[in-house]
Amino acid sequence: MAFQPNSERRKLIMVTITTIGFDADDTLWESEIYFADVERKFLELMEAYTVELDAKERLYSTERDNLERFGYGVKSFTISMIECAHHLTEGELRSDDSMQIIQWGKELMQHPVELISGVQETLEKLDQTFSMLIITKGDPLHQRQKASLSGLMQYMNGIEVLMEKNSASYAEILKNYRIEPNTFLMVGNSLRSDILPVLKIGGHALHVPHELTWEHENDLGTPSALPNFTTLERITDLPELLEDFPLPEKQ
Repeated sequence: MAFQPNSERRKLIMVTITTIGFDADDTLWESEIYFADVERKFLELMEAYTVELDAKERLYSTERDNLERFGYGVKSFTISMIECAHHLTEGELRSDDSMQIIQWGKELMQHPVELISGVQETLEKLDQTFSMLIITKGDPLHQRQKASLSGLMQYMNGIEVLMEKNSASYAEILKNYRIEPNTFLMVGNSLRSDILPVLKIGGHALHVPHELTWEHENDLGTPSALPNFTTLERITDLPELLEDFPLPEKQ
């Protein structure tokens, strides 16, 4: 469901929204562009070994298999690259190339925090009206470092870094913050992590697609014809989306 005229938008949110949760990577700041660049370098490295298997598909399957063990984030991705490389090269991966992969992982941990266009202006507009949280997943230390460097924590009432974003983890967060699901809106670029789990517990969800999103995050299909779900092309349209609906009582 795309951004609707005012008369239609009232169908999307029937109650007052008091709290907005924001995904972090590729919703508030850039992330996948850096992973994609390292993946490109990795595939070029595998080409130099003239591997016979599909290196891109093998890397993706290795990442998926490792999620339960290592979770999300740079460290898991780096381990998956090394494991995948050893399988693809049948154990012939040179030590200097192993170190190169590790170095790429270190560089991913150190890349600058680049805010997505319009994010800060949007949060400034929402700050006086709504409570806001960052709800993300991945390596807790790295995600909290990025949140601190982003300058966005001044607008937030908290940050939650999860091993996995599912309905149970969202329900626990809302319970801890004493938020009723039908007053909660989650904003993010991932259908798997930001949209479907929130809809399942009776919350509201706003999909803001990013031009680069890891295929694992959007491989469940797009929900449609749901009154508490919509899609916006730009996060800057969020304040306008919400302005037709009753404002929450001032905290």
